[in-house]
Amino acid sequence: MNETMMEAVLDSETHEPAAARAARRATDEPDRGQRVLSFASRYGTLVFLVFLLVLFTVLSEIVLSQQRFFTGANLSLVLRQSAVLAILAGGLTVVLILGEFDLSIAASLTLGGAMFAQIVQGSYVLTWPRIPFTGVGGGAIFGASWQSSIGFALVATLLFGIFLGLINGVVVSYFGVTAFIATLGIAGIVEGYLIRLTGGRSVQLPDRVTNTAQGTLFGWTAPKSWLWHVRLFGGDLEFNLSGLSLPLIALAAVVVLGLLWTFLNHTEAGRKMDAVGGNPEASRLAGINVRRYRLMAFVLCAVVGSFAGIVLASGRTGSAVTLVGNQSSYLLQAFTACFLGAVTLKEGEFHIVGTVVGVTLMTVTFSGLIILGVPGYAQTVANGAILVAALTFAGLARKAAARPDRHRHASAGGDRVGTDTAAAQDITHNNKGEIP
Repeated sequence: MNETMMEAVLDSETHEPAAARAARRATDEPDRGQRVLSFASRYGTLVFLVFLLVLFTVLSEIVLSQQRFFTGANLSLVLRQSAVLAILAGGLTVVLILGEFDLSIAASLTLGGAMFAQIVQGSYVLTWPRIPFTGVGGGAIFGASWQSSIGFALVATLLFGIFLGLINGVVVSYFGVTAFIATLGIAGIVEGYLIRLTGGRSVQLPDRVTNTAQGTLFGWTAPKSWLWHVRLFGGDLEFNLSGLSLPLIALAAVVVLGLLWTFLNHTEAGRKMDAVGGNPEASRLAGINVRRYRLMAFVLCAVVGSFAGIVLASGRTGSAVTLVGNQSSYLLQAFTACFLGAVTLKEGEFHIVGTVVGVTLMTVTFSGLIILGVPGYAQTVANGAILVAALTFAGLARKAAARPDRHRHASAGGDRVGTDTAAAQDITHNNKGEIP
């Protein structure tokens, strides 16, 4: 019996038309174009990052006749410049994982820097409430000298961040206001409060704070022996990494991002947040308090944003601005980094590792453009172009991941909710007792 007759017999036994069987085979076999698209959506950002590193290294040698990009001094500067953005984008990633937005992230950044500077400087002292018409109260809760210590200022500023996050989370999660509107309104309130508090003037930080924050790990710098020559395209490229250092604010960013990654991937609360972001309804049916974890995400985002403001004021600028609009560029950059991360290693999913790659890509791009003498407006255009590219890649990633296997969807389409609910129950380890 030849192969054609055998297939006819099998088709008669399974009562499956030959045309339907051929169509099923076609849908079961992975499409080559889909595989290419899937690879591009996962690793395209990394490939583009490597391409930029090589491009700026070569252009620096050709245009400037001297290697100024891949040097120890510039790499140290890249680490220092990326610290604030990395911390800020890491906090924003937590909210985006749950499918929400936080447009008050720039307000958190400004609030953190301004309050920290005010408290350390001694111009903002926490006092007891004053009872009207009695003259009772109004005294300092703690000694003014103790309040101006760095440790107290750090804790107090983070408490302000927690308060801001609680407001955002309650308004969005419990009052049902759209996150876009709620966080935008909160940002305006914070800016008005800071203008009332400081008169719209920047607040200078004491030298004892900036000298510490702007330092490097153990004062170490790479020796002059860190010098290599590489033959590339028939030319000789010089890589002078002498002077490379590890800024303390970059190490602070590594610690914060490491803690966020550990929380999201290795704690029960982090897994529940991921479940809520994947399917809120299934998570609710599985016993997860959806509103509580949305509230927690906004609090984390605000606290991390406030800490980023402290890092910016003490480790970068030496002073704190009090106008949210002056920090608005960080809002766009943070969202861009997060969306770039969503198309790195995973298809359309926000995650900390991807966000780090997105931050690195953006910082390398801006550093290369500055070294090549590109005007500032072109750097702004590049920022917007990167965001559009990130959204485009995100759309392609979703198409690659959601390409339907028609045969399986036809047989299992009715079990979607039940399957998602079971997955959420598995994530929560059969947790009980939480009321959505």
